[in-house]
Amino acid sequence: MRVTFIYPDYFETQDIHIEPQGRMYLGIGYLSAFLKRAGHQTELVHLVRPEGREGLVESVSRSRPDLVALSATTLQFGKVRQLASWVKDELGLPVVCGGVHPTTAPEEVMGEPAIDYVCVGEGEESLLELCNALQSGEPTEGIAGIWSKSGASVARNPARPLVEDLDSLPFPDREVFDTSKFARNQKNRLSIMASRGCPFHCSYCCNHVLRSVYPNPESYVRFRSPENVMAEIDEALSRDPGLEQVRFEDDILTLDRRWFRRFAALYTDRVRLPFICNARVDLLDEEMVSLLAGAGCSAVAMGIESGNAWLRRNVLKRNMTDEKICRAFDLCRRYGIDTVSLNMTGFPRETIGMALDTIKMNSRVEPGLAQVTALVPFPNTRIFEVCADGGMLGAEDLDTLFSGRSGLQLDGMSREQVNMVCENFVLLMVWYRKLSAMKSPLGAAAVRLLDWFLSSRAVPGALREMVLEKGRYRLDWKYYIGIDY
Repeated sequence: MRVTFIYPDYFETQDIHIEPQGRMYLGIGYLSAFLKRAGHQTELVHLVRPEGREGLVESVSRSRPDLVALSATTLQFGKVRQLASWVKDELGLPVVCGGVHPTTAPEEVMGEPAIDYVCVGEGEESLLELCNALQSGEPTEGIAGIWSKSGASVARNPARPLVEDLDSLPFPDREVFDTSKFARNQKNRLSIMASRGCPFHCSYCCNHVLRSVYPNPESYVRFRSPENVMAEIDEALSRDPGLEQVRFEDDILTLDRRWFRRFAALYTDRVRLPFICNARVDLLDEEMVSLLAGAGCSAVAMGIESGNAWLRRNVLKRNMTDEKICRAFDLCRRYGIDTVSLNMTGFPRETIGMALDTIKMNSRVEPGLAQVTALVPFPNTRIFEVCADGGMLGAEDLDTLFSGRSGLQLDGMSREQVNMVCENFVLLMVWYRKLSAMKSPLGAAAVRLLDWFLSSRAVPGALREMVLEKGRYRLDWKYYIGIDY
């Protein structure tokens, strides 16, 4: 079988710059490698800019596929729907769609006329069995993990058990990607995953939904052996000795302390390239930060999400204290590791005062880079259900978390307030940091005055925006230290 993957890798609700936006997508890499190991052929149409119908059809036709495969997140699904319809209308090819969105909202995806098959759950074995069946002309209705159409009926097969031995999987196929389409900061970077899954139940994250679809949810969190990870890095370096950095895409690289000790020792001995990773503040102590630093970690991304403890605990289901957040960032600073803080706003029950707490927390921990997004409630997550029950869901179709816009009708904040927080996050971090540094009654009064100015309905919106716009213009951007996260 010849399988052509299509991956839309660009934003339209943000400015599209001349430089490509492309990244290595490991999900497609693993699927391609798994199919190739079984003797099938694969190609990738990697879209880093919008492509019209004619261009897309021409790109797909060149590979002469027997099956077209698309992977979709919730934010990408609008594009995927359009691309699938062009392929079906112009070429009449069978189309399969997998990924996070088809797994969490399979009925919606199966309802698209252009999509013939939906892959629910991890797709390596399911996609291979689908290819084998199509190649041999056998029925597809009974393939585990695949939903398929037959006339008006739909075969809804449950997800396969999770692959528990990740070392049994081939390394992701990197050759299917054209690196000329990568963004500049991706060209000399190796993206890799040492694990799959996250054990936590944050209400806004899809992990608790994904876990629920598998018959063996107790195995949702799995790590490759450190030796297997090193072997993949060795192989990648042998093919491209110009690689300068490693990015671990794992939800939490430091989750398993015993595993990480072994990993750090091997990485220090065999790789010695700077790396960046994700961690969780309540899992970092001095030993773990010391191991990170010793192995060459250059930056760690950690979720603050909200600086308001009540909102974190009761709405986000993130049971971590302010003290643990501050200590994790402080430890990284002491050991010379740059930090990225991950923040959100626009939650149910959130007020503008709570959103300002998030900015104040960032001014306190002083991350090297602060990222902020407006909440997009993903299908069937707990926070989606809260928004649906409260009549907060909106109709705005976004394709990126970083648009700075909220599509929700919230119960505690207006859309304008959410957008103000996103647009001015770094500026307000700087202002609060400078005022708090005064450590005097005058400084405390100035903080309260800034709170009032940002939140009071008595302040005309036009006046507030004029002051903030001037502040943004004068902002010293040294507060962004150039972390390519």
